[in-house]
Amino acid sequence: MERFWMVAIGGLVPALAFGVGAIFQKGAALQGMQVGTYILFAGAVTLVGGLIMRFAFGETGWTLGAVPMAIGGGLGMAIGTGAFTFALVRLGAPVSLIAPITVVSTLVTVFLSFLIFKEHEGVVALRLVAGALLVVAGAALVATS
Repeated sequence: MERFWMVAIGGLVPALAFGVGAIFQKGAALQGMQVGTYILFAGAVTLVGGLIMRFAFGETGWTLGAVPMAIGGGLGMAIGTGAFTFALVRLGAPVSLIAPITVVSTLVTVFLSFLIFKEHEGVVALRLVAGALLVVAGAALVATS
């Protein structure tokens, strides 16, 4: 049952939130929101969300070593959000075209987690390769549609 909650909370909830978020992102672009301004507003909401989560979970501090990791994660989100918004606002990209291609990010995460955190142990390699091929094939189909 614990694995179910890991997948539901750590996988499905973010997938739904990012999917719905992309619709709002496109809506903001259609309303004339520019790239940097979008990131500022999205960042402000993220800041407030972080403060609420810290309070709700009773968090009181952090470790100095974790700060650069959090900054790196934020930088990755800002660059990804900025590039996605740029494609929507400046290039007129349809969200239905570019959003599915972003799932390839999971392959980057899996590859780096294997290298950095040694998470390859206990993974069924055949399933992983098959899933990765399906992800790449799906992204290729969407990109060429």
